[in-house]
Amino acid sequence: MLIADCGTTWTKIKRIEEEETSLIVRPTKEILEDRSLFFERGTGHMAKSRCAHYENELVALASGALSRIEEKDFTVVDVGSRDTKFVSFKNRSLERMDWNQACGASTGFTLELLSRYYEVDFNELGPSFEEISITCGVFAIEKVFDAILAGATPSESLARMVKGVARSVHSFAGSPKVVYLSGGLCENSCFLRSLSSFAEVIPLGRDLLLEGLEKLES
Repeated sequence: MLIADCGTTWTKIKRIEEEETSLIVRPTKEILEDRSLFFERGTGHMAKSRCAHYENELVALASGALSRIEEKDFTVVDVGSRDTKFVSFKNRSLERMDWNQACGASTGFTLELLSRYYEVDFNELGPSFEEISITCGVFAIEKVFDAILAGATPSESLARMVKGVARSVHSFAGSPKVVYLSGGLCENSCFLRSLSSFAEVIPLGRDLLLEGLEKLES
């Protein structure tokens, strides 16, 4: 059985067999080009026309969080390429949820775009004490350019932006003391260390929504 979390930039696929389960991460543009690829269950923006059963991302996130986390009260934030979403539980009952799709300011794609352009590896970049205020993705990029024009290196400027994104994500999720983090930014050490300035951070990896799909299916 194939299940998938088809994000705007990256697609996470799990092949579930009787003896083993494997995780595959592929660029979504490759998935869109392969019209023969079809999933039994799916979530994510690009999955609706590619699966027999589609599940809302917040539902999959909540299901995966309850499966993975044992605490009674907790908040999980998923930062994707296009949006940021979170679910909060109290006594393991859903208390709050929200989904920001209006602006790419606090999402992975903006960081990935700038990382490629300036050839900066975020895993080799330390956190910044300064930050760029994040209110809009376009304005944030403009502030990165302004910082470089003022004499900062691209690495310094991007570290400031990452710090701003971390603050924005933390605030959006309700400023919890502990953040369980889902999504590709779990693999971005600069973001993890920047977010740690505001809360204890526990990364859960890129497959939490897939785990949620599995639990919903069973």
